[in-house]
Amino acid sequence: MRKRNYFWALEICFVVCIMSFGGTAFGAENAGLLPKTIKEFKFDNVKITWGGEYRLRYEYKKDFDFDDDVNDKDGYVYARTRFNVGANINDKVLLFFEGLDGREWDSDVSPKPQKDDFDLHQLYFLLSKPNDLPVSLKIGRQELSYGAKRLVHCSAWPNLMRSFDAFKLTYNPNLFDVDLFWGNVVQYLDRHFNDGKFGEHFFGVYSTFKGIKGSVFDLYALNLIDKHREVTGEDQQNGDSERVTLGTRGEGKLPCYDALGYGYEFAWQLGDKATDTIKAYAWHGDINYTFKNCFAQPVAKIEYNFASGDDKPHDGKSETFIPLFQSTHEPYGIIDFFRWQNVKEVACFLDFTPIKDRLKGSLQYHRFYLDETEDAWYNASGKKIRKGTSADVSDYVGDELDVVMTCKPLSFLTLEGGYAHFFCGEYVKDTGSSDDADWVYFQTVVTF
Repeated sequence: MRKRNYFWALEICFVVCIMSFGGTAFGAENAGLLPKTIKEFKFDNVKITWGGEYRLRYEYKKDFDFDDDVNDKDGYVYARTRFNVGANINDKVLLFFEGLDGREWDSDVSPKPQKDDFDLHQLYFLLSKPNDLPVSLKIGRQELSYGAKRLVHCSAWPNLMRSFDAFKLTYNPNLFDVDLFWGNVVQYLDRHFNDGKFGEHFFGVYSTFKGIKGSVFDLYALNLIDKHREVTGEDQQNGDSERVTLGTRGEGKLPCYDALGYGYEFAWQLGDKATDTIKAYAWHGDINYTFKNCFAQPVAKIEYNFASGDDKPHDGKSETFIPLFQSTHEPYGIIDFFRWQNVKEVACFLDFTPIKDRLKGSLQYHRFYLDETEDAWYNASGKKIRKGTSADVSDYVGDELDVVMTCKPLSFLTLEGGYAHFFCGEYVKDTGSSDDADWVYFQTVVTF
C-alpha cells in the first residue's frame, strides 16, 4: 500500500510542476513541452526535427479471475518513453528513427510482459512523390495501421507498441490510395535487440477510395503465412499455416443529412492451418448520430460485431475467425476481455466534447455472447479466458459498462482516466466462478 501512496504523491507533484512550468502553453504552435525553435534545425535543404513523449499510467484490477475467494486485487504502474529524430531532405526524402523504453512495476509476473529497456521501435527510409509522381516508398522498421483497428493496427495503449520490419509501396492519386506491403512483426525481447519473427510473413494490398466527400470505401486482401513455427491442427498434427483475409469496409455521413453516419466491415478468411481447412468470417455494422445544436455536441452510436467460432473441433475445418494484428485495446470494451474472435456483441456509445480540443468523454455499454460455446472465450490479446466443452452452456457471457475522460489542460499535457465494470453472464456461471470484475486506470502523457 505504501508504494501506491508514493506513486500517487509523485504523480500529483509531477502534474503540478508541469502545469506551473508551462502555464501559458495553450496554443497549437506550442504542441510540445519544449519550444519549436529548439526542436527544428535547418541546414540548406535538410531539416532536422526531434521530439518524443513520456507516459505514466496506473491500473487497478480486481477479480479478473471472476472469483472473490481468490485475492487477485492488484495495482500496476507502467511507464513508457518514446524519442524520435527525423531528417527531411527537400520534403522528398525522410530518414526517421524512434526509440522506445517500457517499464513495469508492482507486477508479480516474470518476465514482465510490458517491460523492455530502450530499443528500436521505428527506423525507416521514406521517399515521397519523386518527380511529383503520386507514389511513395517506405522501407524499414515501421508501424502499419489500416481501417478501424480490427485487423491491422499499431495500438498506442500498451507499453510495447507493435511495429513491422516492412516494405510498403503507396500509390495515391486524388481519388484513391493503394498500399502494397510485406513485412514481419517485431518481437520484444527485454535486454536483447528486438527482431522480426522468423518464418512468419505478412503481406497484402489495402486500397481506399476517397471519391465521395465525407466517406471512405476500402477493399483489402491480407495474407499471413507461417512456415517455420509449429501449428497444430484439430487432429493434433503439426504443420504450416496460410491465412488469407479478404474484406471491405466503409464509413461516412449521409449526403443529404450529415448528422447521421454509418460504418461497416465484412471479412472472410480461407487457407490452411496444418491439416485443417480455414473457413471463417466476421462483420461489423454501426450507425451514429451527432447532436450538433446541443452542448458538447454528443455523438450517439450503436453497433454490432460478429466473428465466427468453431462448433465442431474435430471435423478438419477451422472456423474460428482470427483478427490478425488487431488493436490490443478496444474497440470491444476498455477492460479488454474480448476481441473479434468467436464473439457476438451489441454496443452503445455516447461521446461528448464539452471543451473542444481540451475535454472529452465517453460512456459505453457492451453486451457479449459467444458465437459457438464449443469454442473458447478469447481476450484482446488472443488468450483463452474460458474454454467451453459443449453446446449445453449458455452463450451469454456478460455486460460491460465503461466511462473514459480525457483532459488536455496544456498543449503538451494530456490527463486520462477510465473505469470499467464487467457483469458476468450465464456462460461464466456455467463454466466456473462468476464474480464481477472491475478495472480503473489513470495516466499522464507529456509530449516534448
